Amino acid sequence: MTRAGASVLAALAGCSACFAETPGADFHVAPKGNDRWSGRLAAPKADRSDGPFATLARARDAVRGLKKDRPVTVLVRAGTYRLAGTLAFRPADSGTQAGPVTYAAWPGERPVVSGGRVVTERFSNKPGSEVWSVRLPKGTWFQDLYVNGVRQRRARMPNEGFWKARRIGDSRTSFGYGAGQLRGLPDAASGFAVLRPYQWCEFHLPLAGVDEAKRTVALAKPCGYPVVPTGYGAPGLFRIENVALALDEPGEWCLDRQAGLLHYIPRKGIDPNAAEVVAAKLPVLVSLTGEYAKGRFVEHVRFRGLTFRHSGRCEKTEWGLYAGVAVRLSRGVRQCAIEACRFADTGGGGVALWKECMDNRIVGNEFVGTGETAVAILDYLTDGPPASRGNRIADNHIHHCGVVKAGAKAVSVSMSEGNHIAGNHIHHMPYNGISLSGMTTQHWGRRNAPSLKPPFTAAKIKPFVRTRGNVVERNHIHHVMQELGDGGAIYFWGVAGEGPNRIRNNLIHDVGRPGELAVGLYLDDQMEDVEVRDNVVIRANWGLHLHGCSRCLIENNVFAHSRDTDVSIQPEKYNTAPMLNVIRRNVFYMGAKRLYRSHNLARGNRPLKEMNRNLYWRGGRGPLKIGIAPGFDADSLVADPLFVAPESGDFRYRPSSPAGRLGIKPIDTSRRGTGGR
Repeated sequence: MTRAGASVLAALAGCSACFAETPGADFHVAPKGNDRWSGRLAAPKADRSDGPFATLARARDAVRGLKKDRPVTVLVRAGTYRLAGTLAFRPADSGTQAGPVTYAAWPGERPVVSGGRVVTERFSNKPGSEVWSVRLPKGTWFQDLYVNGVRQRRARMPNEGFWKARRIGDSRTSFGYGAGQLRGLPDAASGFAVLRPYQWCEFHLPLAGVDEAKRTVALAKPCGYPVVPTGYGAPGLFRIENVALALDEPGEWCLDRQAGLLHYIPRKGIDPNAAEVVAAKLPVLVSLTGEYAKGRFVEHVRFRGLTFRHSGRCEKTEWGLYAGVAVRLSRGVRQCAIEACRFADTGGGGVALWKECMDNRIVGNEFVGTGETAVAILDYLTDGPPASRGNRIADNHIHHCGVVKAGAKAVSVSMSEGNHIAGNHIHHMPYNGISLSGMTTQHWGRRNAPSLKPPFTAAKIKPFVRTRGNVVERNHIHHVMQELGDGGAIYFWGVAGEGPNRIRNNLIHDVGRPGELAVGLYLDDQMEDVEVRDNVVIRANWGLHLHGCSRCLIENNVFAHSRDTDVSIQPEKYNTAPMLNVIRRNVFYMGAKRLYRSHNLARGNRPLKEMNRNLYWRGGRGPLKIGIAPGFDADSLVADPLFVAPESGDFRYRPSSPAGRLGIKPIDTSRRGTGGR
């Protein structure tokens, strides 16, 4: 490679500063390019005989023919590159360790890769009507619309919040509604029901029809739970979207799928025929797909400095985390990277690593306005060695995501081992910040590991669970759990695999809305062998919640200003004795209400092995009774920890602090995630 090419790579690895000279690259892509040209030039020749490519697909094909014995770079100029289909990379498009392939923004520029279609058909409206309509080509379908770069709200009823559904037994396909809420809905086949059966989940399901006489709604696809369940955390809420009856506010739209009509109420000052109207259609913008079973990988491919926008939603209701996502890595992708990119305004998720993805890097990106989970790593349960492992999700800025589905997380990991989730800045999310999932015995079936025979116990399934050896550290997480309940800033669920998962050195604050079960650190439903150390949790509704977890260590953390409960311990009937959790050398500081919340401690399954040498302080307000049960907290203290400046978030200890006598070590909060900014 030339020295100029090497300098490009060095600069792009940093902050993409502007160049005084034209940077060198193997190929160039520009909006005014031409796929019949060589792509070797950054700008067209004066006689238009040669110049850059016009599309990334043409650049990919050109790179495929190169020998990868040295780094290969494709530079992309500013502009919007609209994709008619998914830009797919296969093993033949790989680089090598000596010659990685990089698709990068021109230094200082931000090219956009878009899955949106510009609506060029002309809108019209009837005199006196605020609704503008346009007929689109037959078969046109999309679920997200942007006008002048701003997401418009799909028409909904009610306009704010939800209605309470009427229960029809345990039905997953029908529910009732109240008098005056809905009418016959002639366009019901285009409509959707947004359902919240429980406080921790949300489903978007197409309608089959509405029976006005019986006041019932029929769904075209079943809900994951009974629409109106009973028991804990079951509000059974609904709203209806994308029907003409709901179109009543500026900025709203709906699409009649059968008639091919788009209806829209523009905001004040917007002329639909003069504005840029973009329909987000393409569910996956870029895919990297290997052939793991054949030992063929997509590897050593990098994307740097690009912006991904206007991907659409997935039609499927299952596994949407990988089927509707801006960039998808799947079935054999290793040592690839997405760095310093921006994911904005997507109908589905941002990045998904789905099955057999290993040693990849998602680093220094921004995710804002994604419809679903920003970054997801997902694999499956099966016999044989683990195939998904060693990925790094670091230094990303993830905020204001989950704008379509409130069940979205910033980062979600399931059935994958040895991943490193570090230094991310996560805030303003509707549900969990970072989620890690294993498996519970009640969800286990013969299909998960055919060699394993029932009955299934936590100890029995543990060797088959791939969720192990993951590290979540140095993340800054705040203002999460803003819509749903029963989750947390960091939420781990299910039986984990053999080998501990670790949560350490995270800064967490302002978790949850008033009255919701929203937790700073939450270990749920049979989660095992987690080490939780050196975290600071401030102003969470619940600071720590251990629900049905075993053999977890909670040590040297600070839980400050918890709004409802400092520490909650709750074993369940499914837990096998002894559970033997350890809570030691933690500080519980200035909680507002309950110090302890405990349930079922008398079951005999021994949820605690040790709870001791903790430091408690409520500002000296009356006597503070410590010891969640007899025999615990014998060496703990009620005393002011003497933080340096807790009002400004400095939770270091002054030299005279009693923390030192208990072996509690200072925690440095200065190195938490900044999201690459």
